[in-house]
Parts: sequence; C-alpha cells; structure tokens
Amino acid sequence: MEIITKKRLVLASNSSRRIALLTILGHRFDIIPHSIDEGIPGNALPEELVQNLAFLKANDVAGRVDNAIVIGADTVVVHNKNIMGKPKDTRDAKKILALLSNSEHSIFTGVCIIDMPSKKKLLRNERTRITMKHIPEEEMEAYIRSGEPMDKAGAYAVQGEGKKFIKKIDGSYSNAVGLPLEIVQEMLNHFINHNADA
Repeated sequence: MEIITKKRLVLASNSSRRIALLTILGHRFDIIPHSIDEGIPGNALPEELVQNLAFLKANDVAGRVDNAIVIGADTVVVHNKNIMGKPKDTRDAKKILALLSNSEHSIFTGVCIIDMPSKKKLLRNERTRITMKHIPEEEMEAYIRSGEPMDKAGAYAVQGEGKKFIKKIDGSYSNAVGLPLEIVQEMLNHFINHNADA
C-alpha cells in the first residue's frame, strides 16, 4: 500500500539499491541526487563518518527544496578498523575482496533526515556484521569481471551475486544492502507524526 504524506518526501540519492529499499516501505517519494564528494578521511570513526556524509548529502538536497522531508544515507565497510568505500578500479576491487575473504567485517550505514523548512534533523547509524567464506581467486576474478563490485562499498553486493561469498549475516539485512529500513521508518514516523500534529 502506498503511503501519502502531506509533505513531499525526497531521497537524496540515485542509488538503485536505496530506491528499491525505500519503495518497500510504501512511501511515495521523489529522487534528487546529491552532489557531495564521498571521499573517506583516514582518521574517521565509521559511525561518525557515515552520519556526517549522510548529513552532508541530505543537507545538500534540502537546500534545493522547500516543504519537504529529505533522506540522505551513506554506507561503508569496515575490516580490521580499515574503512572501505567503493573500489577505485578492478585492482582495488580484488585487493578489497582478498582482505574480506574468510573473515568478518562490518557494514555501517548512516541516515540523516531533514525536515524543511524547519531544518529539524535526525541522525542515526546502523551496523551489520558479515562473515565471509573463503573466496577462491578464480571466483573473485570472475566476479570482478561481471562489473557488480565496482560501485559497491566493500566491492560486493549482498543482494546480488556477491551473496554466494557470505557465510553469515548478523543484524539488519537492508542495512547491508544500503538503507536500514527499520530505523528509517522510525525516523520518518517522527517527522510524519509531528507534521500531522502541526
């Protein structure tokens, strides 16, 4: 069932994964991509990094709309305290997958929702732990040739062919894909209920 709110709902992303996930919640929404550089500073804590980038993305789009609720999100993979974004090239993708092979890593997603024109905001983050199987080199190379890893944090897609490398998921599945629906709905309810009362 489609949920219609009084305010326009905007997703600050053109990620097909985030669009598909937000659609699951049943809200009608518009898509306005952000223009933020997603570079990763070397000394950031993952929880702070994803929340900060989520805020920058939401804020960037919020400045272009009025009377809207804007959702921004950012996802990183963390392995042995090393923060991994999207691979720069195929060599980088292979390096990342080799590190993740036969080990555990965490996926952090930060979510920021900004209400306009009040500029009130909520910030949250979610963590999911993933245990990977051993990935044979030939399977790794074939996967990289498929192109799937190239625009994914951690160089693999939980919901795509990359799932064959996963041994165990501990936590929110939707968070591992790129948008933790459980906390997104809680955050949206805060603003939708507040605006309904206003």
